Amino acid sequence: MKKWIGIWFWLLSTLSLGAQNKAGFLDLSWEQAAELAEKEGKIVLVDVMRPARTPQEQKKQDKSLYDLFSKPEIAAFCQKHVVAIRMDMNSEAGKAFAPKMVMYMYPTYAFFMPNGDILEVVSPFHAMKEPGKLLAAGEKALSAAAIKRQNSRSIVFAEQSLEDAMKKAKQENKLIFIDAYTAWCQPCVLMAKNVFSLDRVADFYNQHFINLKIDFGEKKELAEKYGVSGYPAFLFVNGDGKLVHMAGGYTEGDAFIAYGQEALKKAEGIEFFQGNWQQALEQAKKENKLIFIDCYTSWCGPCKMMAKTVFTDPEVAALFNEVFVNVKMDMEKGEGKQLKETYQVTAYPTMHFINGAGEVVHTVVGSVDAAALIRQANLARDGKGLAYMDEEYRNGNREPAFINDYLTALDLANQAEKAEKVCLDYFAGMELEKLKEKPYWELFVKYVQDVDSKVFLYVYEHRTDFYALFGEREVKAKIRIVWAMGANRYVQGKGDEVVFDKKGYKKYIKRLAKADVEGNLQIIDDANMNNAEKLGDWKSYISLGSEQLKKGSVSDMILYNWGLRINQRCKDLELRKTAAVWFEEAAAVSAQREADGKNSMMSFRPYFEKLAEELKQPAKGE
Repeated sequence: MKKWIGIWFWLLSTLSLGAQNKAGFLDLSWEQAAELAEKEGKIVLVDVMRPARTPQEQKKQDKSLYDLFSKPEIAAFCQKHVVAIRMDMNSEAGKAFAPKMVMYMYPTYAFFMPNGDILEVVSPFHAMKEPGKLLAAGEKALSAAAIKRQNSRSIVFAEQSLEDAMKKAKQENKLIFIDAYTAWCQPCVLMAKNVFSLDRVADFYNQHFINLKIDFGEKKELAEKYGVSGYPAFLFVNGDGKLVHMAGGYTEGDAFIAYGQEALKKAEGIEFFQGNWQQALEQAKKENKLIFIDCYTSWCGPCKMMAKTVFTDPEVAALFNEVFVNVKMDMEKGEGKQLKETYQVTAYPTMHFINGAGEVVHTVVGSVDAAALIRQANLARDGKGLAYMDEEYRNGNREPAFINDYLTALDLANQAEKAEKVCLDYFAGMELEKLKEKPYWELFVKYVQDVDSKVFLYVYEHRTDFYALFGEREVKAKIRIVWAMGANRYVQGKGDEVVFDKKGYKKYIKRLAKADVEGNLQIIDDANMNNAEKLGDWKSYISLGSEQLKKGSVSDMILYNWGLRINQRCKDLELRKTAAVWFEEAAAVSAQREADGKNSMMSFRPYFEKLAEELKQPAKGE
């Protein structure tokens, strides 16, 4: 109390004795002025200046200051709302005060919050010519101060690297907001003081984003990566570090929140059409666009992966939202059931590109990464999709580059049989010796599965040559796959129309023995089980499986796949219980391996235990 009484007596004496020639400016330090302003609920007005070089010049400055601040309306405003001081920027106090100016030039009249946040500035030269500009700046400063007093929260910026923030963004399924600033950027500082500190801004950004402040003046590689040339820049990136949205420049609160909202919207990815199939076709005709249709099912894992990681990719979303009418259709519900038949959808996800007439021009089946989907979308957009390639092939195009592209498109469209035929026809027009060149060998490995083809027979006959060229392990693996595929072709048809060519199968087994095929006994065991599954002969399937298990040659992955098939398709409860014993025993072995510390990184124990319990129960739907 004695301290404040002393200050007030000192203030009164200053005002009565010497303040008149200073027009109400108090002879206080910044700290004293700020403390007084805080106590009285005022703002601080600082005459930020350099001292005059001569007494005459000083006298002129004092008179100008007195003339301006003694005007009744300005004097009344200052008396009511401000604590006014002068700051000599050549003094030690001025040098300490300089950072509060956040790069504003002086001389100037500057209004401040007691905490040092700058509110508004006005040039003395302009104010002396038009005193109303000083009052306008003061009123604006008061409004800004009132807003600051009503807000107490600020954006919380994480103290971590961008790499760590990316990991967290993936874990929490959030975007990262990067305040890209530089040390020399005045608007960057003002954003932090005036916008990031607004409650509504802070609450929105703290809820939706992982927030980082990064000095792009130092991290020039980030500025180059994201194409930033002006500051402040506001970047919104995903967990892969891909740019989702970017904005920049000093921005008021509501507009700044809108930047974040736009980023969140873009992060949702591809925007799918809301309407029925006929309406989508009409929209495609109206906009002269193709339809991109994602044919999916609710139980399809790869479908969910595409929706979560690929359709939300910023580059994918930007392309698809601009170029296509995008449709998402569950093939097991509503219109999806009919579209499944119309477009012969047999695997998921199937992604068709369809013109306004309802004709498929390109297809991708199965999950692909963002880059691959973009490549295929560009082919469809440019009229170079699978329909175009089919026509080119019919017209006789056999250029190597075209054949490679065509085979890739057929492979992505899940048209393996057609791809193999195209590949074999391509090889038929060249010397088989060409297979010893890597590009042609790779085509053989990827597309040829016909055990009776001249191409395969040539490779098998000259396999030792191919071992030397491409590695014995790789060549043997391919040869084994082709022989195994040959053994699995003797059961044809579906349901009641299944036919087993027993005579042909027996001849093939003899052929395997005669050709001295490596691993032929395992190929036969696997084929026997495959044939039993296709025939619905689960008694034989389980018996054959038991024999293989006794040999100890069955991996956990293969065993698990057997169990899934039995659980899904076998209706006989006694046979199911027999198979359940497999998984009880396998789970016990896996548990013992875990206890001994010998288990692999991927343990099947919980899956075996689950299958064992389910197989003891009647099949679903029974």
